[in-house]
Amino acid sequence: MLEIVVEGTVGAGKTALVEILEREWGVRGFYEMNDKIADQLLERYYADRHRWCLTMELYFLHKRFLQLQQANRIERAVMDRSMLGDFVFVRMQKRLGFLQPVEYTVYEQFYGTMSKISPQPKLLVYIKCSAETAMKRIRKRGRPYEMNVEEEYWHQLVKFYDETFFADVKGNVLIVDGDELDFVENERHRSLVLEAIQESLRTEAVRCLDSQGLRTLENWYNKV
Repeated sequence: MLEIVVEGTVGAGKTALVEILEREWGVRGFYEMNDKIADQLLERYYADRHRWCLTMELYFLHKRFLQLQQANRIERAVMDRSMLGDFVFVRMQKRLGFLQPVEYTVYEQFYGTMSKISPQPKLLVYIKCSAETAMKRIRKRGRPYEMNVEEEYWHQLVKFYDETFFADVKGNVLIVDGDELDFVENERHRSLVLEAIQESLRTEAVRCLDSQGLRTLENWYNKV
């Protein structure tokens, strides 16, 4: 079954955390779709967002829906991004004018139907980080179609992610401070994150983890 979904803006460290969980716990990881069509659509989108936005987002939505069904048939699965994460991009595209209202309505109808029949994870891990941290990691990995994107785009994306995932925080959620905790390079931080995930899988709550430790959510978002 689908145990964990890892969410966060581009560059937050979602893929890295899924890889760590695969390596440390032996779970099956499901990653961002990186097939040839996805790469072609991303290149076209960043070159002409008005023309390719809806095509790209519908393609990703359909692929994510199929991926969710597949992940739920595995004994222990962890997934890099969710359909809600995809919808964050779409909301931003509409606000920035890359999607026309009728295009947004088309996407919203597809999303509504697919989300109702998609499995829900036991735990959502949201890696919250600043645009500065995200951009540092984006530059480090050096994907050509990301390197030429203006900085304001990444700032807007972080804003939309936070708005979406803090608007109605409920269920079993672990918020990880991606600015303070480097679970890739720092072994102690990695242990803190893995222990927090284990604890969060045991009992349902909304929790946050930063360098001070794990605690239940109490005005944490406003603090940072």
